[in-house]
Amino acid sequence: MEGKLEGERGTGDCGSGCVAEKCARAESRGGSGLFESRIRAVPWTLRDVIIASVLFFPIGVGGSFALGLALARTGLVTDGVLAIILGSVLLPVALLAAAWVFGIRRYGVSLDLLGFRRTSHTAIAWLPLVALSIGLFATAVYALVVEGLGIDILVPDQGLEKIAALDGLAMLPIFAIVGLLAPFAEEVFFRGFLLAALAPIIGGLRGAVVSAAIFSAAHMHVGTLFPIFVMGMLLAWLYLRTGSIWPSFVAHAAQNLLALAFLEIPLDPPASGLWQS
Repeated sequence: MEGKLEGERGTGDCGSGCVAEKCARAESRGGSGLFESRIRAVPWTLRDVIIASVLFFPIGVGGSFALGLALARTGLVTDGVLAIILGSVLLPVALLAAAWVFGIRRYGVSLDLLGFRRTSHTAIAWLPLVALSIGLFATAVYALVVEGLGIDILVPDQGLEKIAALDGLAMLPIFAIVGLLAPFAEEVFFRGFLLAALAPIIGGLRGAVVSAAIFSAAHMHVGTLFPIFVMGMLLAWLYLRTGSIWPSFVAHAAQNLLALAFLEIPLDPPASGLWQS
């Protein structure tokens, strides 16, 4: 982190609901090296993140399940898999709402504290490519190892063959939800909201580890715990390095879109290992 909030931000962005000492935090324990934090100090705390998670995550999961079931039961969507994925749109919406209500709205600050900041072309193009390449390589090695050892429970398989069976038009909303909306919401919540609250307390590296572990566990699939944790660390590195949500979003969305693109290829590629949402 760059240190204290800029003078004008420390007063103008806080509003009446912001505690002054939170907006004028001392220099962050950002650490050094690869995970040195360059993100700005934020007024929300880890307590805010926990409360937001407890309130909004069950709403998102339950609402997604209910909406998917309703779409299938009412006949609005005849394919069960498509109904589930369309219903899942409520989970990323809930994550965005959590960050907005307990971060931006509660403290009256601007969106750039969630990482909505411009960054360099290098950060948008090359850094996400580096992170994505490392993540894909780690996933491929992991899949080969666990398959070679015959540990079926750890094989990264999320049943993507059911999605692959859908026709072309049905894939359009899936690309929009899984390839764009879900990565965007997850980057805002796990990096812009959660990691930003952790880094000043425990430092950039440990904040990245904790946020990546939570990010991995939230996907609730044993076989992808390690690959998603690795990708979570890389996404955290992107956010800490640039202070912007856009590089991590580009890398995250590219990985999901790549997995979906593989489903359209008439082969049997390891797309399950690429899936992050």
